[in-house]
Amino acid sequence: MSRSPSVRERLSPGESAGGDRRLADPAVVGVAVVAAAYLAVFFEVTNVVGGTGRTAAVVALAGVGGLALARAVGERTALWLAGVLFAAGLAGYFLAIPASRRALFSVRSVALDLLALSTGLSVLRLALADVWVLAVAPVPTFLVGYFAGRGRHVAAATVAGGTLGFLVLTGDAGTGAAVAGVVGLALAVGLSTLSTPSRRRGHAGTFALVVAAMVVASATVTVIPAGAAAPLGLDRGTTTLESSLSGDDELEVIGTTRLSPEVRYTIESPVERNWHTGAYDTYTGDGWVRSGERSAVNDTLPGPPGANDSVDVTITAETESSALPAPWKPVAASGGGAVEVDERGSLRLAEPLESGETVTVESRVLDADPATLRNASTDYPEAIEERYTQLPESTPERVGERTEAITAAADAESPYEQAAAVEAYLRSEYDYSLTVERPEGDVADAFLFEMDAGYCVYFATTMAAMLRSQGIPTRMESGYTSGQQVGDDEYVVRGQNAHAWVSIYVPDHGWVAFDPTPSAPRDEARDTRLADARADGAEDVDTEASAPDQTPETDVDSDETDPEATDDGAQTTEGTNNSTAGNTSGNGTLGSSGIARLDGTRTGTAPTTTTGPAAGSGSSGSDGPLGSLPDPETALYWLLVAGLGVAGVRRTGIASRASRRIGPTLPRRRGDPAADAERAFADLERLLAGRYRERRPGETPRRYVDAVRTLGADERVETVAEAYERAAYAGSVTRDEADAARRAVRRLALERLPLIGRFVR
Repeated sequence: MSRSPSVRERLSPGESAGGDRRLADPAVVGVAVVAAAYLAVFFEVTNVVGGTGRTAAVVALAGVGGLALARAVGERTALWLAGVLFAAGLAGYFLAIPASRRALFSVRSVALDLLALSTGLSVLRLALADVWVLAVAPVPTFLVGYFAGRGRHVAAATVAGGTLGFLVLTGDAGTGAAVAGVVGLALAVGLSTLSTPSRRRGHAGTFALVVAAMVVASATVTVIPAGAAAPLGLDRGTTTLESSLSGDDELEVIGTTRLSPEVRYTIESPVERNWHTGAYDTYTGDGWVRSGERSAVNDTLPGPPGANDSVDVTITAETESSALPAPWKPVAASGGGAVEVDERGSLRLAEPLESGETVTVESRVLDADPATLRNASTDYPEAIEERYTQLPESTPERVGERTEAITAAADAESPYEQAAAVEAYLRSEYDYSLTVERPEGDVADAFLFEMDAGYCVYFATTMAAMLRSQGIPTRMESGYTSGQQVGDDEYVVRGQNAHAWVSIYVPDHGWVAFDPTPSAPRDEARDTRLADARADGAEDVDTEASAPDQTPETDVDSDETDPEATDDGAQTTEGTNNSTAGNTSGNGTLGSSGIARLDGTRTGTAPTTTTGPAAGSGSSGSDGPLGSLPDPETALYWLLVAGLGVAGVRRTGIASRASRRIGPTLPRRRGDPAADAERAFADLERLLAGRYRERRPGETPRRYVDAVRTLGADERVETVAEAYERAAYAGSVTRDEADAARRAVRRLALERLPLIGRFVR
């Protein structure tokens, strides 16, 4: 005997015919808004890692499939189908991951990854993030389409809202998406509840107020656990360059920044280099992400594939530190607790170093002359080429076109020569400044065509994007410059030495560093910031070895310095040649003097920003005595808050209640004595009703006053009542009588106020 569908699983007789009407229900607008919000986040991910077209096609197919099945199958069957689709997608994702990485999977690692995703691990950090999105995104879209097709708009919005909530937890959904999701969810729930025109008219004001309150709440609270989203309209303050470069696995390009002069490390090293702390592989258009897992360092790590020298470096933490700066490439570490290594070869501390703790790192430093690097092969490993030539799909083509023009003008043929040409171009054509306005859209494109100045993050990001557009594997690196030399092999490294640069992959040699940031303004800003801190008596800006009365500060950035050893932008000035026999970046072979400014340069220019002392020491981004004007987003936020406040006060009756309570205490006076006397009695009625009793229907003013007098009312109520009677019945109240009534009511009202009443009795 076959089982007939239950009532819940079966469509009602008119439902199939009215399916189209269900899609025309106003609540569908809310469902569409919240669904669009989470889909936009998924497409932002695929824009970075690729696969937007195929993801859009699969998601559209899933949504249409859900709508079609809404009239054919019951909800239990639809949920089973969604579960099967989800399991199949995850299985496909698992099989797409290379076997070497699948071997690292375990129940524990998967559980930890799920926990990390819910506490700020970006989807972009997952292996094959594009495949993950392709596996996951169709499932909620299928359910949204199915529930919307059945007229279950609240259920559809809940599925979409849950998906968006997950993306908020991962940190991939920003404030805008969160606000859109709140609005969509509120619209879907509210319009489903207000199903009839009469109810919508009666509750429209309250509903709009609730939606506005939800928007303000979601915009005010920082919803992302990792802290990527700031409350809308609230200033986070100016971030230091060091803190912006130490954002763990995600780096967001910010605007104005400042330098921190506090000492972080004392480093003893036989070579002078940039001290590497990390590298990033995925460019998002507005920042960087490093993907992959970490593993414990249990043995010596492999060094660079080409010729290299072994050096031992001792790092002493002067403050608590979570980074381990060392010359590239570190292969072993001892002391200071457990050390981990990520997939890019960077050493990471499992636990922070305490002040005074020391770690010894063995590094293998590249030893290759420019001619060897210039003539190196371009036969890149497939994994390296795929991972480090990635660019967002939305990257403008003009970035690649400008890069081609620059390298052609320099007659650069090999990747090494192309990198040197781009490095020289950026140094010579752009100024250094810590005071910049963060651009909209793609950072590299904006810096290259719309800005005149920036700091190391802008220079390095732009150079990396330019080289990737030419198919050259490039990564963004962060760490510290060599710092202040206080001995033959000893350096004091401060927070202001935080720096970003790039490295290109050269087959048979490994990663080779290039530094596109100009030198002189960076040196001036750094030196000025340190001098100001010393003059102000700031603490922790010197060690015994670095204090001015002990050791004069050494300018470590000379014409004979390896470019890897220079400060943030601490290269030679424009037109000089800093090549040495051991130069490994090649900037000496193609100096900036050899790169002519191209025709048709930046299409739009921003005002030249400060490159002098103010740029180094300023702690805010104000452009003048009154500071900068608020951005449109901030202005819109505060207008919304103000409008919500006014609407809420009016809707809840707070304004009228406050007016009734405060009004009698104000010394207001009208031109007509009769009107003043009548207003005085009306105010008196409200005062007496709150303390004694209300005036009953049909009760005359005189009888009411006599009644409350027997309950203990003040005799001054008689004055008010008499003035009212003359005004209302005789029409002959005088100005003095009306004023006396007003004063009596005002005094009675003031006596009821907390604290104030003690002084007026």
